[in-house]
Amino acid sequence: MNQGSGKVLYHGISSYQLLEVILHRLLFHREEEAVLLLPDFIREKYPQWEKLSHGFFDEVRLFPYLNIPHGEENRVVKDTAAAYESLDLPPLEEFSRIYIAGAHFYFSLYVISRGRPFSFFEDAAGMLSRPEEAAKILAAKFPQHAALAQSHGLFSGDNPLIQEVFCCWDAQLGPVETKATIWDFSVERALKALPWGERRRLVKFFVERPIKTKADTILLTQQFSGLGLLGEEEQRSLYRELAQGPLAGRRLLVKPHPDDRLDYREVFPGAEVMREVFPAELLPYVFRGHKPKTAAAFGSASLSNLGESFRILRLPLQEASQPQERQPETLPFQSGDLAGHPSM
Repeated sequence: MNQGSGKVLYHGISSYQLLEVILHRLLFHREEEAVLLLPDFIREKYPQWEKLSHGFFDEVRLFPYLNIPHGEENRVVKDTAAAYESLDLPPLEEFSRIYIAGAHFYFSLYVISRGRPFSFFEDAAGMLSRPEEAAKILAAKFPQHAALAQSHGLFSGDNPLIQEVFCCWDAQLGPVETKATIWDFSVERALKALPWGERRRLVKFFVERPIKTKADTILLTQQFSGLGLLGEEEQRSLYRELAQGPLAGRRLLVKPHPDDRLDYREVFPGAEVMREVFPAELLPYVFRGHKPKTAAAFGSASLSNLGESFRILRLPLQEASQPQERQPETLPFQSGDLAGHPSM
């Protein structure tokens, strides 16, 4: 990986991906002009999105995904090209580096159509080794979209234009398909590498005020119903069983997934339920005073970036890992040498 010079372009969709690209920019492209593309539908989740242009990125634009209908590839690429041109940004060729998180979204097809090399971030911790699972989840609601993304290796990172892949290596459950250079990008360690004041400013973007709690255990929920994997009542039943099982007797703080719409006050009577929307990887930094000791989830990818701050309770659904044949490159912030950026 090298820093290069000139403008860099970032793209992200989910809360985790937004955190990834913020951290990457602050650690590796602090001196270059950086533009961030976010989906137009992020307004509901993060109405404060414009604040990202104050110290995190030089420009932040909302990509009009809601105006791009699903369809055959040529039509989608034309619509995506028009969407990009509507943002009044420089041509892709003027960016020295392009970093794409949420690569299965249509912006990647436009980048590929222009023959531009790019860097790829896995969708969530551990998903690089599970591309079929990621494709299946998207196909449950948008089969045409999933097929397009899969045909270009946008779940696995296996595309000839992908120069490098960033992933949480310890979270991978099996071999990976990509032939690109792999960098072990631990969000947990990246957060620790930030200066204290900068990390505080990042946390404050997501969580305006510190959280007070008396809980001993945090439950991170999954958006099973939102992804079409379970019905809403099935999801409620799944979590109700926890109250009588592995979570019985615990003082519970429920942190809903940023895209989870279920009301957990009825599911866990007496539990505290967070209202703040933020990536779970920030949990070590959001509490004032008492902090829960344990984090629990149904195989949540977020647990992979919390092991240095909480006792981890993995609830059933977690898959067994398989041995890796490859080993990733180590990013300099993980070895304590931020001055020595390796070259690709």
